Amino acid sequence: MGKGKRIKKRRRKSEEVFEDKASEALTRNSQRELRNSELWDEIVAQFGEERALEIISECKADVKTNTDIK
Repeated sequence: MGKGKRIKKRRRKSEEVFEDKASEALTRNSQRELRNSELWDEIVAQFGEERALEIISECKADVKTNTDIK
């Protein structure tokens, strides 16, 4: 394996790690902001607090890099 292949392989792995960490951070932030919004009260009133927490836990952020978009 040449130097170029090793560099490309390492770069791909770092992009994947970045995407995972960014997705987790965005998910946490969006869930926290939703809980602190006015919409949260409406969701709780309609579904109950237990189901509302389940709904929020299902919300996930998905990060895509420029290489994923075509």
